[in-house]
Amino acid sequence: MMSAGSRIPLVQTTVNFVMDMVGEAGAMFRPPILTIQSQVGFNLVNVASDSDKFAGIVKDVNPSWAFHKAHVHRWISDFGVGGLRLDSVNNIANYEFVRSYKEHAIAVYQSKHNNPPSSKFLVIGEELSCPLDLIQTGCLNALWNEPFQARIRAAIVGEFDKDHDHGFEDTVRKMVDCRNDANHPFWDGAQAVNYITSHDTQGFRKERLYNFLSNNRVVDMERRAKFAHALLLTAVGIPMIFAGEEFLDQHDRDMSEKQIDPVNYERISQDWRSRIFDYVSKLIHFRRSCPALGDNDTDFFHVDSSRGGKIMAWRRGAPGHEPVVVVANFTDYDTPGNEYFVPNWPEREGGDWREVSKGRTVPAEWVGREPLMHWEVKVYTYWKESW
Repeated sequence: MMSAGSRIPLVQTTVNFVMDMVGEAGAMFRPPILTIQSQVGFNLVNVASDSDKFAGIVKDVNPSWAFHKAHVHRWISDFGVGGLRLDSVNNIANYEFVRSYKEHAIAVYQSKHNNPPSSKFLVIGEELSCPLDLIQTGCLNALWNEPFQARIRAAIVGEFDKDHDHGFEDTVRKMVDCRNDANHPFWDGAQAVNYITSHDTQGFRKERLYNFLSNNRVVDMERRAKFAHALLLTAVGIPMIFAGEEFLDQHDRDMSEKQIDPVNYERISQDWRSRIFDYVSKLIHFRRSCPALGDNDTDFFHVDSSRGGKIMAWRRGAPGHEPVVVVANFTDYDTPGNEYFVPNWPEREGGDWREVSKGRTVPAEWVGREPLMHWEVKVYTYWKESW
């Protein structure tokens, strides 16, 4: 497992496959992750005897294990699958099979790609209870971090997750760094897949982000969508973006008909949605490139109690990496005046600071002093990308 100073996969894009039916994907989405729906009716326990007539070897073979491994061999070999998402993984009810399946898939991938590190091929489980023993026992590399969704959706409307947390600050701290959640204690961000929205859009606060904001009477959709994605893309863990959320698509049909409610890509031509798309694209590039966001290390150094604890600042990045500083205003009010001072700013004089989302250089005298608008996240660093 990766340690606190190790590299976390910065962005893993998922593309759904069902058996041999392959969906189209652009070059930026390669390699895809295969989504496997667990099926009832396969016997994962029965063992049959098989013999290799040429080698004179008799061995026990589990037919259903061999069947599934043959399929994943084809997916990796013929369709370029570069990772797996096992749906409802607890219902498989056989950890030995899951581990064997993962190890087989990694071995096939390595044999096809000149033996890259096993960390290049992720096997992720979707199980909303976050059964971390599947990671501890080596069956999976990572799990969906379902509590992240509840926390970020509460935070972006100024609330805290009342089912799991003690207050607003507690919700934000656990959202930003999944290792802070004692009930689901991931010990490495590489084990947690974070998301604002998933394909499971039915249920309380599960709908597409546009519909969630609308249901909560949020008027400025653009501002709040940018806010949410900035939090997602700077948090500890592996960010996942449900198709269409990058420009705030919306439901066109009732939730019960989600399977026949495709993404409407024509909406991206709308000016405000195009601006969201550009904003998210810029932060994705930053997430993929900046070393500090591949670290686990997080330090909350400012919580403004004079504003109900809803203006907060934290540092991302391990010692030796140029830091990323996130400053977030979770309120309906701009900070007063022309200056908002953030004490304890790390490495204030460390270099040429810039605000990432706008690509704007920050004058030295304004580092840690810039005002914040309502529902605004500013992402700062003095790290420079090598070209």
